[in-house]
Amino acid sequence: MDPRIILLIIFIGFPFLEIYILLEVGNLIGSIPTIFIIVFTMVLGVLLMRHQGTYNLSRIKKSMSKGEIPAIAMFESIFIFFSAILLLIPGFITDSIGVLFLITPIRRLLLKKIMGLSRFQPPGPGPGPGASGGSPMDSSSSRIIEGECKREDE
Repeated sequence: MDPRIILLIIFIGFPFLEIYILLEVGNLIGSIPTIFIIVFTMVLGVLLMRHQGTYNLSRIKKSMSKGEIPAIAMFESIFIFFSAILLLIPGFITDSIGVLFLITPIRRLLLKKIMGLSRFQPPGPGPGPGASGGSPMDSSSSRIIEGECKREDE
């Protein structure tokens, strides 16, 4: 399928779906409670983003003070920022996705899936010499290629 058609469906169809769900919920529970829920999720998103963001920032600082690379905490911060944006957009679908990204076990599960797909390995102690079970990328990092170098400008 043409990627332009997929993007058209996403950028035009998704807002229509959000509006349809907002109207249906408004018909079901009334307009005032629907508006209250939308505003409440916006405020909740901002508060949760502040709390989770501050917590992640402290995790990043602790990791860096120990001399570790805070890759996981940095990726989690990206998810928190993305979920805050989703919570600020009015709509029940975006709010649901935003709340799911703020739940730590779900966020970490998604990070593991993404890292597995991208072949990204979080920094840490890898298998030592003679250790087995490492990835193929681990064995190539221990290879030494010898050669000579000559500067051309001299």
